[in-house]
Amino acid sequence: MKKQFNIFLIAMALLLVNQSLSAQWMWGRQDDLERLDTIVSIPKKNSNSIFINDNDFYLRMGFLGINVEIEDDWDSDWRSSRYRPRNFEYIEQHDHGTLKSLDFEIGFNNYLNNGSFPSSSDLYQVKPLGSVYVGLNWNHSTYVSGPLYLDWGGGFSWYNYKFENAATRLDPNGGQLNFVEETNIGSALKSKLKVSYLNVKAVPMFDFSRGKRIVRKYEEDDVRVAFSHKTGFRIGVGPYAGLRLGNKAKYIDRTDGDRDKVKSKGGFFVNDFRYGARLQIGINGFDMFMTYDFNELFENGKGPELNPITIGVTF
Repeated sequence: MKKQFNIFLIAMALLLVNQSLSAQWMWGRQDDLERLDTIVSIPKKNSNSIFINDNDFYLRMGFLGINVEIEDDWDSDWRSSRYRPRNFEYIEQHDHGTLKSLDFEIGFNNYLNNGSFPSSSDLYQVKPLGSVYVGLNWNHSTYVSGPLYLDWGGGFSWYNYKFENAATRLDPNGGQLNFVEETNIGSALKSKLKVSYLNVKAVPMFDFSRGKRIVRKYEEDDVRVAFSHKTGFRIGVGPYAGLRLGNKAKYIDRTDGDRDKVKSKGGFFVNDFRYGARLQIGINGFDMFMTYDFNELFENGKGPELNPITIGVTF
């Protein structure tokens, strides 16, 4: 059931991306984009919201790295005095207020033991490309002054630590977490630890394009749909903190041709809280991040001294 749910989530994400690309192609193929040499501020009213009444509909939201704006009967703005082509492009500048977006993050996890990655002799060594991080965040970008912005918000994250040795088992007996190798199995297939968190962050960002983004607007009758993405280079470092929601271990092995799956929840002395520093770097429509936990994954004296580190991309 869980595998089917994961496949469903991936399919929905691909469908959303495909629909947005299809929409841009559908409108873009009708006429070439006319480029307007004008820089405008984001609308000061309803800059990132939704409202519906008898005469108007307005939606502006960022989702999965694509900023979408849908409007109906918006004829009183700066374009009302000029000829408006069906498809056109201009530059919009975020120079006031706060923009909101729902961000999806994916990356890879590891951890450091006294400043170094675990060696092959350590049973807690993980597979870098198999230890996947997934995050879903409600992000706010607030203009402060000049090129300075503040990215803040909260969300959920899921950390998967897939061990290099598939026979690794977590043994919390005796008041301390021990990593042991299971020998009474036929063929070990998978061993991993999964931890979920509720997080908050506040990252000051220097945006050297000063919040400029390219907007491509498509018109069909009295409905207008716009897609936009950031431009230029941006970088920032700031703190984050998290509250552990749960943790569980999962083991899969094969014995006498039968596939056995064992799940064990809790009791692994994982710290209830986490805190650290987050680095964010972006150029044009591409954003990546790196996080490092200042505190250890496990409680002090209850397990190996491991500081989680994650690198990934934001959509």
